[in-house]
Amino acid sequence: MKGNGASAGWVLVTGASAGIGRELAAAFAARAHDLILTARNEEALAALARDLVARHAVKAKTMPADLSLPGAAEAMAEALAEAGVAIEILVNNAGVTFEGDFARISLADHLRLSQVNIVALTSLSRLLLPPMIARGHGRILNVASIAGFMPVPRLAAYAASKAYVLSLTEGLSEELRGTGVTATALCPGLTDTAMVRSSELGKPIPATMIKSPKEVAEAGCAACLAGETVCVPGLANLAITSGAPLLPRSVVRAIGGAMTGGGWDWIASALRAGGFSRDRSAR
Repeated sequence: MKGNGASAGWVLVTGASAGIGRELAAAFAARAHDLILTARNEEALAALARDLVARHAVKAKTMPADLSLPGAAEAMAEALAEAGVAIEILVNNAGVTFEGDFARISLADHLRLSQVNIVALTSLSRLLLPPMIARGHGRILNVASIAGFMPVPRLAAYAASKAYVLSLTEGLSEELRGTGVTATALCPGLTDTAMVRSSELGKPIPATMIKSPKEVAEAGCAACLAGETVCVPGLANLAITSGAPLLPRSVVRAIGGAMTGGGWDWIASALRAGGFSRDRSAR
């Protein structure tokens, strides 16, 4: 698919070198958006940029950065301002996770997770949002997770960070009413990425509960452009997240425990029994 020569504006995608981030970049490129791609892997970014330019006739620039380093987000925003690049859509996709008991994960890893998943996302949002409001148009797409709807043992800090992302996005969505700017939280469930494939938690996972990065990205891109606040791709995931606020907290904790304790078959069976066996994107 080739672009028509008219750009729909610049999109900044963090964590763009692989997985959902890579597919989000492709989804926006297919809709004629020019791209600023950032991640730590400079070679992967350069290859992606070449591919998107060739396939969609858009502009694509790379900005290698390590968002686990304090000040990285500020440096990125400063560089964009100096280059005169106005970001129309900010996609906060970069994220890390560490599996295991909270007390066994190193403090350094906990702090790195907080820096990437919370601090960098907050910084970029705060720095790039005012110009959007001043222009009267713009979008923020924050990649959260269904883990943000419930505590998840052995992924405790990760789930907590995604709960922050979800809450921040929903709060921003209300604040931004009438400004022409919107905020969307993309909350995927299990997705066929390197992170999930290398995980030992919750295996075996029923295939019906795993979505492809492209499916997740397409749903998130469409929701972002439509100005939706929360996007949960997949009916099974939507059933879990919609039911969580209505259940006693003890039950919600049990569901989170089942997710990382080999309980995926139990969850899938419960959903089938409740008539949720057909999986489709839902926003």
